[in-house]
Amino acid sequence: MKNTNHSLFDKYEMIKDLGTGSSGSVTLVRHISMDQERALKKVPKASAFAESALSEARLLKSLEHPSIPRIFDFEEDNAFYYIVEEYIDGETLDSFLLHQQLISPGLFFNICEQLCNVFIYLHTQISTPIIYRDLKPEHIIVCHNKLKLIDFGVSAYVIQDGNNFNHYGNIEFSAPECFTEDTITPAADIYSLGQLLQYILTFTPDSFSHKFQHIIQKATTSDASLRYVTVAELYQEIQEIQKLTGQPHLIHKIAVLGSHRGCGSTHVAVSLTCELNILGYHGIYIDSAKSVLCHGNHDGLQIFKQKNGYYYYKSFQGIPDYSDGIQFNIPKDAIQIYDLGTDVCNEKIYDMDLVLYVCNGSFWHLNDIYRNHSIIKKMTASLSVICNMCSRQDASAIATLLNCSVYHFPYDSDMFKRSVKKETLIQKLLELKGGTSLSDTLKGYLSCPFCTTVSRGLKPQIQCRHNTYKPCSL
Repeated sequence: MKNTNHSLFDKYEMIKDLGTGSSGSVTLVRHISMDQERALKKVPKASAFAESALSEARLLKSLEHPSIPRIFDFEEDNAFYYIVEEYIDGETLDSFLLHQQLISPGLFFNICEQLCNVFIYLHTQISTPIIYRDLKPEHIIVCHNKLKLIDFGVSAYVIQDGNNFNHYGNIEFSAPECFTEDTITPAADIYSLGQLLQYILTFTPDSFSHKFQHIIQKATTSDASLRYVTVAELYQEIQEIQKLTGQPHLIHKIAVLGSHRGCGSTHVAVSLTCELNILGYHGIYIDSAKSVLCHGNHDGLQIFKQKNGYYYYKSFQGIPDYSDGIQFNIPKDAIQIYDLGTDVCNEKIYDMDLVLYVCNGSFWHLNDIYRNHSIIKKMTASLSVICNMCSRQDASAIATLLNCSVYHFPYDSDMFKRSVKKETLIQKLLELKGGTSLSDTLKGYLSCPFCTTVSRGLKPQIQCRHNTYKPCSL
C-alpha cells in the first residue's frame, strides 16, 4: 500500500477530513483517474466496531439502489481497513425538516415514495430479504432532493425461520419486538417506517396530516401480525390519498423570459427551480441566457459545487445550456426551467409547456411589454406574466392585452430561500396545465388572492382595501 499525505493506493487524492466516529475516521478523497469525489472510511482492526463496519461494507457491496450508498473499493493493511464509498453531501432528514419548518404535501409524497421504494427493494428485490432494523431521521441524508439511507451496521439477512438477533433498537422508532423477541421479521421495518412518517407529518399542515392517521395506526400497532403485510401495501394506501390530493404535474418545460435587462428574470428562474425541488418536484435550471450562475468565472460561482456537469447549491440544481454537440441526459421526470434572458425570438419558446414573461411595472418599462406583445401572443405555450411594481389598473391592462394571468412574484434578497408565498404561486402555475391542485392549506395562505393574481383582466369579485398590486395580509 502506498500511503502519503497526498495519495492513497495510487488511486485517491486526499482532500479533507470529514470527521471521526466510533468506528473510525472519514476522509473526503478524489479518485484521480475518474475525477470523482468519494468518502474513505479508515477503521482500526483493533476497534470493537471493526466487524460491524466490515459487515456493513459486505452488505452494501451486494446492493444496487439509488437510495443506498455504493461501495467502490476495499483495502487493508496491518492496522486498518479502508472502505471507499459514495460521498454523500447533504444533511440529515431531521436537520432538513427543522430548517424547512413546514413542508408541502408534494414534498411529503416525494419523501414517502423514496422511503417506501428503498424498503420494498430491501425486503423483496434480492434473493434474501434484508431487515434494516435502525430506521430514524439521523440515518437518512437529504442530498440534492434525493434521500440516501445510511448506516447498515445492524442490518441483517432474514433466513427462512427467522434470525436470532441481539436486542437492539431506538426507543422512539423501533418495533417493540426488537427489545423483547429473539426473532424479528420485515414487520419491524414497517413499524419503524410508520413511526418515521408520523414524525415527518408533524412538519405538514394539520389539515393534511390527519388524512394519514389510519395508516400510521395500522403500521405501528404493537401486534406485528396486525400491521401491513408488506411495505408495498402501505405505500398503496399512501398513493390513494395522493390521488385525492392532486394529480401529477403535466408541465415539463418552463421558459422564463425578461422584457428587458435587469427585470429580474434570472431571479425568478432560480427561485422557481429551488421551490420546485423543495415542493418535491425535480427542477433543473438551464442557463440559456449565459448568466453568471452557470457560465464563466464569477465570484458568485464560489457558492456552487460542481459534479457531473451540474451546479449545486442548497435546493438549486442547474446546468449551462449545452450545445447540441454535447450529449447530456436530463431525467425524464425533471421540470426544466430555461432562463432565456431577453431573447424573445428564441426558438426554444415554441417547445415549452409554460412561458413566464417577467417585466417591470414601472411606467417607463411598460413600453417593453407593448413592443413585444405581438410576438408573445404567437406562442403556443401557456403564458403568464410576472409583473412587480405594478398598479392594479396596469396589471389588468396587461392581462387583457396578452389574454393571460398576471402575477406578483414574491421577491426577497436570497433567491435560494424557501417562501410560503413562492410555493403558493408555483402551485398555482402548475395548475395551468392541469397539474397539482392547491391544497386547502395552501389556499389559506392567500389571504388576499386578488393582490396576487389578476386573471385575464376580469374585475375582482372581492373588494380589497389595498389599491396597489402587491401581496398583502388582511
